[in-house]
Amino acid sequence: MRKSLIIATLVLATVAGAGAVGLTSGATSIPNRAHGDVTAASRTTAFDHLSSGEHWIYLMVDGLQRLFIVEVPTGNPVVDRALVLVYHGALDTASNTITETNLLPEVTAKHDVIAFLQGYEDTWNEGSGSTAARLAHVNDVAFTAAVIARLRTLVSFDPRRVAAVGFSNGAIMVEDLGCHQAASIDLIVPVEGQLSTAQSSSCSPARPISVYEIHQTADPLIPYDGGYFQTSVGYDTMLSAPDSVARWAHLDGCTKGPVTAKPSSTISLSEYSKCRGGAFVTLRTIDGDQHEWAPDIGQLVVQALAKLPA
Repeated sequence: MRKSLIIATLVLATVAGAGAVGLTSGATSIPNRAHGDVTAASRTTAFDHLSSGEHWIYLMVDGLQRLFIVEVPTGNPVVDRALVLVYHGALDTASNTITETNLLPEVTAKHDVIAFLQGYEDTWNEGSGSTAARLAHVNDVAFTAAVIARLRTLVSFDPRRVAAVGFSNGAIMVEDLGCHQAASIDLIVPVEGQLSTAQSSSCSPARPISVYEIHQTADPLIPYDGGYFQTSVGYDTMLSAPDSVARWAHLDGCTKGPVTAKPSSTISLSEYSKCRGGAFVTLRTIDGDQHEWAPDIGQLVVQALAKLPA
């Protein structure tokens, strides 16, 4: 697999929300385009300024050098392909997550683009709790905005099909992105990490956002039933997993649900529908006592992307 390295410098014009991002880079002179300026015509133009394969890209965001690893699928780009952003768990890394999950092969098999983001000291500032990134006041919402802006200059993807997927501390991070980055993210997939009470009280997404939340019933680190928890990397207070998706359903204006289904003896689904903007909200509950990525996370993300409105 071919690997390349690109170094860019980013100057953030705003820190909150999606953020206006100015870009200078020796790698390319293609102009940046803000999310709100993406027209219907631009969505039909497929291009790749990155070759297929793995690319390590460094950005300067708020004075910090940040890294993400992007995989461009082989073959000609398709006009409606998705962008999947992946957030590792605390004390893990972007590169480890590539091999720990089946996200990369499943997502690229659909000709979609996938990027694995690297946290500050292997943690994320998800807007609550006490991780190293939180204590250092690192702005990971701005980092996400910068990654999306950078990728718009390098590969084509459908701005209506952007997903953020995270595990544990990364799951709580994508919950925060749902609250603060909904203008440019369409789907969040938190695994073993629900909304914190602090996030829930202040969450005000710019538009409806689809949610596919995954949690084991006896998770030993972040409790399914919510409440206070503490680990070696920090502490926080959470909603229960059912209350977390109910909060999202309320924010999305869903008028039907939850409707429950049991696709297997160890898995149950609680689904909200008839939400504003065609969004959907689902809780996948797994009978289990592990704190881990779902082994079929790649397939679940692909299936969730397929449910997004055209």
